[in-house]
Amino acid sequence: MKKAIEWSVRSMKEAGFDSVWTEPVTVPYWTRGNEWARCTSPLEFDLHLSGMGLSDGTGPDGIEAEILAVRTFDELEARADEAEGKIVLFNQPWEGYGKTVRYRVGGASAAARHGAVAVLIRSVTGRSLGAPHTGMMRYDDDTPRIPIAALTVEDAGRLYRLAQRGLKPVVKLYMEATNHGETTSYNVIGDIRGREHPEEIVLLSGHLDSWDVGTCAQDDGAGVALSLGAAQLILQQDLHPRRTVRVVHFTCEEMGGFGGRAYLEAHRFELDQHILALESDSGSFAPLGFTVDADSLMIEHLSRLAMPLGRVAPGEWKIHKGGSGVDVGPIVRAGVPGVGHRVDTTHYFDVHHSLADTFEKIDPDILARNVAVIAGLAFSVADDPVSLRSISSEIADSTVDGGH
Repeated sequence: MKKAIEWSVRSMKEAGFDSVWTEPVTVPYWTRGNEWARCTSPLEFDLHLSGMGLSDGTGPDGIEAEILAVRTFDELEARADEAEGKIVLFNQPWEGYGKTVRYRVGGASAAARHGAVAVLIRSVTGRSLGAPHTGMMRYDDDTPRIPIAALTVEDAGRLYRLAQRGLKPVVKLYMEATNHGETTSYNVIGDIRGREHPEEIVLLSGHLDSWDVGTCAQDDGAGVALSLGAAQLILQQDLHPRRTVRVVHFTCEEMGGFGGRAYLEAHRFELDQHILALESDSGSFAPLGFTVDADSLMIEHLSRLAMPLGRVAPGEWKIHKGGSGVDVGPIVRAGVPGVGHRVDTTHYFDVHHSLADTFEKIDPDILARNVAVIAGLAFSVADDPVSLRSISSEIADSTVDGGH
């Protein structure tokens, strides 16, 4: 992470940003350590797993216990009297990331409430080729803190089938995962100063932090490269928009959005000068458009600005109401118009948070197209004679005065 921050600062300076600086962020400090698991009965085989971020470990002796295999939280509740002393396996169905990720985040506390000693989950993905998928979890304050790890889809399915046949699989789990309290990381910020209204800011962003598996090229190496590349493209074209274009490379998104909340606190008194905040955190796949977290008049205006950019998109192009992102979420909820960079995520969760999220999955042509659409939107908003933040009031006033 330290090297990533240094790279970001150096890259913005080399690109020609007018100012580059870092801002401290207090973040959780967690280490994975060694980890392994093995089915010891009724037959022996190794399991492929990845501990969840912020999980506690098993202790030096590990944990060996029979598996209680369930599919859902409801099934766990129905079999709660069987959970005491067991390792609960959630072989949950894939119902899209938003619904399925609940088992990763809340599975440990749900099982601990009924006396379980550890939790294993099926990786949060719809398709797997033998790679476990990691991610953050949370403990409830009123339950014991038991370790939780994700198995590959294949291993979770195998254990589940053994249990369904009444063969009572037993697993030995060992995790050195440790929570060390807090430490300091940094958001990296760079400005291309506006020529007329430098105090007004068009913000582009991605997050620098990643999980310690794969090289996290899609999550969120792509977003970091796209936000930086879009700003660099504006500089290379010798364009000087009216407003400041700001790139923020956030820290600690994966552990709960700490970088975004720290940015809100550091810039709370200039939020009314933030014209727009865009986040790219869905990978570099075929660009589909933007989702906008703002009122209908702003969405309509952004649609007019962004629709011509669809010429570089290889497929459907759409600008519509929707969310922006975890990092810009705090300032968007405080009133800044938010934009989410949208791409075809058909295969995003195949590699998400796994060993398979590597640079080989990046298509250079698609990457360039995404840089172009983000740069186009950023310049259009930054150089627009009309401030996006004034659109609603100006249109409302003109309607009252009989305008169109």
